[in-house]
Amino acid sequence: MNKFWNVPNALSLFRLILVPVFLIVFFFAPGDNHIPALVVFLIASLTDVLDGIIARKTGQITSYGIILDPLADKLLKMATLIAFAIADIVPLWLTITLIVIDLAMIITGICLYKQQITIPSNFFGKAGTVIMSVGFVLCFFADYLNGWNLYILYAGLIMIVVSVIVYIVMNYKRVFVKEKQDIDKTIKE
Repeated sequence: MNKFWNVPNALSLFRLILVPVFLIVFFFAPGDNHIPALVVFLIASLTDVLDGIIARKTGQITSYGIILDPLADKLLKMATLIAFAIADIVPLWLTITLIVIDLAMIITGICLYKQQITIPSNFFGKAGTVIMSVGFVLCFFADYLNGWNLYILYAGLIMIVVSVIVYIVMNYKRVFVKEKQDIDKTIKE
């Protein structure tokens, strides 16, 4: 399970590399539109879909991939939000809110991983991610949508908040009771 070099991990690594490429293209591509950045974003999003399908179908799920895949997803999302905020496509409060949630999820995921606790994604998290991805694509055409792209992003935010609440409720005992038991065991020793 700990083999690093496989196709899903390579796709996640490629997605990580595309994050700075996306930012460079978004801000420095010639012309007045962001279509070249949209192409980079779509390629990165496609690698996300492919790495998940390949990992599950071929059994190439690794401990590295469990960390690398969501990290690449979250960094792409954060970079996209920051670019949209700087370009005044999305409000700053939405960017900050989503980045804070993602950073909290990254830190929590790392802490849980160190405790050998893996929490699978839930329906609301997956739905929020899909809605956000649609909203991001629409943001590239914000000039033509009269704010509808923001309503899609707001719906995605709601789904993500619901997802976080569900994670906490469903996994409270699994995480916090185990942690308390580990602390109690350490104190007794």
